[in-house]
Amino acid sequence: MPLDKIKDVEEYAETHKSSVLHIKNNPVACILEKNSKNILKFQSIENSFEIKASLRGFLNKHEEIGLIIGCKFKIQVNEQLLEYTVYPSTDFIDSVIFNEMIFIIDNEMNQIFSCKILTDQFVKTKSEFDKFKKISND
Repeated sequence: MPLDKIKDVEEYAETHKSSVLHIKNNPVACILEKNSKNILKFQSIENSFEIKASLRGFLNKHEEIGLIIGCKFKIQVNEQLLEYTVYPSTDFIDSVIFNEMIFIIDNEMNQIFSCKILTDQFVKTKSEFDKFKKISND
């Protein structure tokens, strides 16, 4: 989804940083949560049964960098919504697609939350991104 088709540009502003950590030599996709209020919200998730999560990849245009791939990760717990917008590295993208897992971690790299998700839509976005990169390099 190129930037010129996005109606509300602020909706796609980066909110969090991403990283790749290794668990038993296996790369895992992590989003860094620095907001202590959100960390407290995650602690209440353990007792909740209605949890929905989604991951959506999108393409965005940057004036200097060009076309970049981003993703929105949303977690809904009952009526409460936690939303993350990141512009991750290729390693992060590959880890998400391969493992279909996302981990939320704190500043000390401790796991706050993990979620198994389907990444079909994100795979499609990555293939579109790769196609655009190939066209622009020709």
